[in-house]
Amino acid sequence: MPYLDALYKKYNGQGLVVIGVNSENNHTEVKEFSHKQISYIVLLNGSAQFKKYGVKGIPCTYYVDKEGIVRYRDVGFGTGWEREIERKIKELLQ
Repeated sequence: MPYLDALYKKYNGQGLVVIGVNSENNHTEVKEFSHKQISYIVLLNGSAQFKKYGVKGIPCTYYVDKEGIVRYRDVGFGTGWEREIERKIKELLQ
């Protein structure tokens, strides 16, 4: 989450929007964490969104362009993930 928050702070002036979707039922913990740790929006009780977008694993990252079209989807983290996510963000913000 800290890396996504850093990217949000770096690119939000260029149009980047980051929305976290929570799958946990403990809303109090999520609210406390999100207010202290991250700057972007966190949706609570995201099970409907998970079904809508076919989320099969967590974390799952969707990259949506300015027209609202999903251009990329990543599940999980791996080697080089940080460079790859920033590359995709830069591409979609152009």
